[in-house]
Amino acid sequence: MCDNTFQRRLRRAALSLLPLLLANILIAQPAVATNPFISYANDFVNPDTAAAAQYASDLIGAQDTVIAWAEEMNQYGPWSVTSKPVTPPSGDKHDYMSWAPYHWPDCSKVGNKTALTPAQIRTTCPYVVRDGQVNPDRSIPDDFQEFFNMSDAILYNALAFTFQNESSSKYSQNIVKYIKTWFLDPSTSMNPNLNYAQMDLGPTGQKGTFTGLLDLRMLAKIASGVLIIRKRGSSDWTAEIDGQFVAWCKRYITWIQTAPTAKEAAAAKNNHGTYYVNQLMALMLIVGDTAGATQAGRGYFGSLYKSQIASNGDQPLEASRTRPYHYRNFNIAGMITNARMLKYVDPASNVWNTTSNGATIQTAVDFVMTINPAATQETNVTEEIYPNVEAVAATYGDPQRKYVNFLQASGFPYADDPSFLWDQPIAAVSGSSTGSSSDAKPSPSQGAVDSPAQGSGAAGSPSSIGTAGSPSLIGAASSPSLITVAGNPSSIGPLTSANRAATARAVQSLSVLHGILLVLMWRVW
Repeated sequence: MCDNTFQRRLRRAALSLLPLLLANILIAQPAVATNPFISYANDFVNPDTAAAAQYASDLIGAQDTVIAWAEEMNQYGPWSVTSKPVTPPSGDKHDYMSWAPYHWPDCSKVGNKTALTPAQIRTTCPYVVRDGQVNPDRSIPDDFQEFFNMSDAILYNALAFTFQNESSSKYSQNIVKYIKTWFLDPSTSMNPNLNYAQMDLGPTGQKGTFTGLLDLRMLAKIASGVLIIRKRGSSDWTAEIDGQFVAWCKRYITWIQTAPTAKEAAAAKNNHGTYYVNQLMALMLIVGDTAGATQAGRGYFGSLYKSQIASNGDQPLEASRTRPYHYRNFNIAGMITNARMLKYVDPASNVWNTTSNGATIQTAVDFVMTINPAATQETNVTEEIYPNVEAVAATYGDPQRKYVNFLQASGFPYADDPSFLWDQPIAAVSGSSTGSSSDAKPSPSQGAVDSPAQGSGAAGSPSSIGTAGSPSLIGAASSPSLITVAGNPSSIGPLTSANRAATARAVQSLSVLHGILLVLMWRVW
């Protein structure tokens, strides 16, 4: 009888502690992304800013999304060119291969008496171009998608690594694993060429085209990630790995500077030329050739860029495509990436105010903001404009709240978007707003290395993120260069080392309690 009474009391005690158990379970859950995963066309994150890890509390939503996206990508890695189900004409699966996305077979004049197999179609039937219409067979050799996934995974794992005060973590280890698998491991590595990228199939094809250079454009994301963990001093990123990766990149630089298809891409007047420079600059940053990266960036903004934007902000070569809304945003993303890399290696550059027929990158974004994607049946790519708008708002400022109003009207939760994480610090240090009513120059203490030359914030009053009584606004009267975090209060507090340590201790304590409760409840029942 006494034993039964004691057991009932234990049950009541255990049940009374269930809320704590549930709290422990909830607290221990991983970050949940408000925003579904989107693979940006391209971007470059300033490694110095990211490695410093001075994140304000307003950025907690973006940080959560970064972690969630990193975890999502980590479920699928590592990636390798040798995993594709088809073999390149070279017979070597280590050769990167993709098929031209807008090329379709025309077997009407082949004269076959029986049905052709897919393999026979690809070698027998001539292929014709249907611009903007993606051939689903394009995904059979999936090296391009594998590379995109790996690039995103490296970027988000690198950023997630900066949220921790550790020299080694699963995030830095993931980066090493992905780099080694794709580039360095003899059994899985990619040969440093794009000889079979966006192949032209058919009886006279079976070779890569200049458009295939686009496939590795996201090397800018990889450069961001690698430079970040270098600067953070990750113990996982060893001198041996760094040296091997630099050696691979140097061999690939030789290829993209000498191969006929690469030279053709470099000479292209549209987005292909823009993204060629993205790739070349990123590689040069990885190998430490800052002079070469500077030369490539200046070369782009001094020549090709100057013919890409019309005076009204439109991009004629992109507007003439069958998917003009996509291609306008696509090329702008490449422009922004080139500008960010050039500004990184040449802080004195006035790249953001460089004009093309009197127009700037800001003018190009302003023009696209007036375009309705539904007019060309492109509502499925509406989100492509958002990172571009954020970048322009952060760089040029938004005194009239044009950009923040556009983002809010779209319903896009931009404050939880990863690009907000690296755009907001730009706004904070620039303290400038092109077209602002103030003509004062930022003070040296503001560190306005990313600001356009004209205009500024209040003299002697550096813009800061999350300053008490000063909400982070693009276009707020008191702080014209900062981005609004609508509905995202900063009461959570910044992810400082002290807060992280306190949170870790709390979670550890609750984990111990969790274990005790489970044992107790098992014994009682």
